[in-house]
Parts: sequence; structure tokens; C-alpha cells
Amino acid sequence: MVLSFLTILAVATTLTVNQAYSNSTVGLVCVSAVANSCPAAPAVFTADPGNQLRVRVVTQSIDAFDSYSVAVGVNQSILKVASVDATGGLLQNLHYMICTGENGDPCGYWLGLGSGDVRVSASGMVTQAPTTGLLFTITYIVLARTAASPIVLFDQVSPSGWSCGCALFSNSVPQKGFMSDVQGGSFANPPTNQPLIGDMNRDCVVNILDIGIIARAFDLREASNLWNPEADLNHDRMVNILDVAMAGMHFDQRC
Repeated sequence: MVLSFLTILAVATTLTVNQAYSNSTVGLVCVSAVANSCPAAPAVFTADPGNQLRVRVVTQSIDAFDSYSVAVGVNQSILKVASVDATGGLLQNLHYMICTGENGDPCGYWLGLGSGDVRVSASGMVTQAPTTGLLFTITYIVLARTAASPIVLFDQVSPSGWSCGCALFSNSVPQKGFMSDVQGGSFANPPTNQPLIGDMNRDCVVNILDIGIIARAFDLREASNLWNPEADLNHDRMVNILDVAMAGMHFDQRC
């Protein structure tokens, strides 16, 4: 059987990388709300649609290193990458790929990367062991609501190489590489049971339909046979311009 060039390249890359890194893991890399520690349990992030969410990737009790690589995966229909930066990070020479699944996707030829993934690598001065601190921060734009969506940490070593549920580090002084354990997290922002002010028809958006419902009750008072208490948004026992204004203040808001 004749192996294709790509198959030979993939096998050679896998063997080379596997030989370069110790099979044992050292320390932890996690997603965290803070820059200087990993939470005891996987972090749960939340933010409303339209807002930004900052997810920090942090090391805890890692051996000394001067380069690393790790990938972060999310559902890009819920979280969209806005920026990746190493401000305040341990290593400042940062490189990253944002995988979009669209034309020109830089991850298109990487076997283990897909839409919503960000692969980050960096280099710099050797850290002091044990190293705990910030690697980088990803800022996402929240696009939608979800009961729960995972934030995954892993690494894809090379376009045709092996993947691992780990982060990879190396130290050029003793010329050694090692892996760390990883702790991902999740994102959740389920709809609240509290109705939107002005959402008269309970369709999770305040719009002209709701203004119309209030308008039909306009100038009615509590004693009226046609009284609609839900249209009395400020609870003053009458429906007037103040109630229309309250709905207007929440116009186009969504659950």
C-alpha cells in the first residue's frame, strides 16, 4: 500500500510533536473571571445579548515556560469573538487565529479546528516557577440566549498534527516541553421569568404591537368596564401618556 504525502506528513508531525512533549501534565490552565487564579469549579459566565463578555485564560502552578499554545472553543452562534489580547499577560508576543468557517478562514486547513475556535500562541521571557497568572483575554459579543453552552480548552498542535485536551508549554532554556491539564467553563443567560416592561402581548419584545394595546386602553380608568390593568404600567389607576412613555423607554428591548 502506498501512503499519500499528506498521510506521511501527518504521521511524521505527530511523532515529532509527541516526542517533544512529556506525557505527564503539569499544573492547570483554565477560563476564569479573574486574572490571577483558577476557580475551584468550572467558571460559569453570563451576559445579556448585545453586551460584551470577557473570558480570561489563566495558568495556575505551571512550570517555568517561555512559549505556549492553547485553543478556546465556543458556539459562535451565541458568542462571537471581538478581540484577543495579552494585556497584563505573562508573555506579550501573541499570535492567534480566529476560526469563522467562512471564506478566507485561517483555520480552514487545520484538521482539529472549527467555527468558534480561537487558537492562541505566545512567546517571551522565561517565567518563574511555579507560574500563576494571565495568559490572554478573549472578548466576545453575546449574540443570543442559551440555557448552557460550553467553553472548551484544548490544543491542535499543527494543521495535520494531533489534538489534546490540554495546553502545551515549552521552555527553551532546558529545551523541554510539557502539557498542562485544562478546565473549561460554560456560558448561560436563560430568559428570566420577569416580563419586560411594556411587553403587553408577551412575545419577548417591546414594539409597536404593544404600544397599540396600550393605545386601545388609553384614557380608561380603573372603574371602566373596559379597564385593562396590564396597560397601567405605572399603576396610577389610569392609562395615559405616562404609560405610553414607559413602554417607549423599553422600546425594542427583548427577553
